Amino acid sequence: MTTRLAVTVSHEATYTLVTLTGELDVISGERLRPALDKLLDEGHTRLVLDTARLGFCDSMGLRLLLETHDRAVEAGGFMRIAGVEGVFRRILTVTGLYAAFPIYGSVTDAVAAATD
Repeated sequence: MTTRLAVTVSHEATYTLVTLTGELDVISGERLRPALDKLLDEGHTRLVLDTARLGFCDSMGLRLLLETHDRAVEAGGFMRIAGVEGVFRRILTVTGLYAAFPIYGSVTDAVAAATD
């Protein structure tokens, strides 16, 4: 079984934008983990994740996001999530994790907060 998750990374002046499109689950999460680890290991600790096109996220995906958030914060940075909608919003709300992340309606809002 293969799930589809497209990951696009864009290095901006004051943050790194990571756009997730598709499904984040136990299979795709194990493919995403090395990319996020590499960003953090290279010192890109100011992350904005665009999830507007993320259709699904399971518990392993949530765990990966929490771990990435914690690593970024421990390194003096942040991980902000933008564009939380639909099923992903519901999953974060039902699990109580909506409050665990800085969440913004759009990438523009997350970037504005990142540059404050």
